[in-house]
Order: sequence, then structure tokens, then C-alpha cells
Amino acid sequence: MKHVGREAAALLNGAGIELSEGLTDAEFDSVHERFGFHFNPDHRSLLATALPLGDRWPNWRSADDLELGTWLDTVTEGFIWDALHQQPPFWPASWGRMPASPSPWGSPVISAWQTDIVYYGANLLEYLANEFPHGQGRKTLSPISVRVPFWSRFIDAANRAESI
Repeated sequence: MKHVGREAAALLNGAGIELSEGLTDAEFDSVHERFGFHFNPDHRSLLATALPLGDRWPNWRSADDLELGTWLDTVTEGFIWDALHQQPPFWPASWGRMPASPSPWGSPVISAWQTDIVYYGANLLEYLANEFPHGQGRKTLSPISVRVPFWSRFIDAANRAESI
């Protein structure tokens, strides 16, 4: 599956996204130590191959911790705000603490804006092809074949007819 990084970098390069040399193992370790998370395998494969640069991409190599923390906190703070301000409470006790577990190769790309959480691609390559189309472009969502712990259940429940 390591070819995902090469294919993803080629899609970004074809879309005119500036790319820098990929992150080293030491740089990945530094991100984990400073922010307490690991990239999923597909994202790590891309970032090990090439580091996208520009306004839409956090610069994991040279941005300061405050800037990177802001990127990460934006999603978390919006989600928590929604969870605390909805009636009935949005976060049932049965869910426990905010889950963060590793996702497998080929996981779908998920977009989160507060508690509006949706699939943006069945995998990283489909997401990039949709987000940075060549020519006419394409906007497809293939069937999701890989489940992401907790988050796939969350999206499924939010899209049931009784939830809408």
C-alpha cells in the first residue's frame, strides 16, 4: 500500500500543488511527541513521499507549534462546542471519552466541521481526485469498504432517516 503516497503526490503535483521533500521518521516522531497522534497509514505514506505546501496544508516540518495546534484545535473545539450546546446532549455517556484509534490502510477521508461529519472520499486517492480534479473533474463517492473505528458508526447513525 506504500504506493498510495506516490499516487497521491502525483495527483497533487498534477493539480499544481507545491510539494516539498517528504517527512522523515524523526519528523513523524516529533509530530507524535508534540501533538499526541499518529497519521493514518495513507496520509503518512503521502507525507513521507512529499509534503504539500500552501494555505490548505499544515506545514508539519517548519510551522511553529502554535500554528499547528490551531489547525488541530479548530476541529476539536467546534465539535466540543456542538456537543455541549445541543439539547438533548449530543454526546451520550455510552460513547465514553473522545475516541482516537488508528485507522487502517484505505480508510475513507472524513471531513469534520463541528458535528457535521461526512465522508469526502472512499480513500485518500479518491478524495484527492475529487478535490483537485484535472479537466472536467469528477465528484464521486465509491462505496466505503474500510470502516474507521467509532467515526464510521457515528456517520452511519447521523445519516439514518430518524436522525435527519
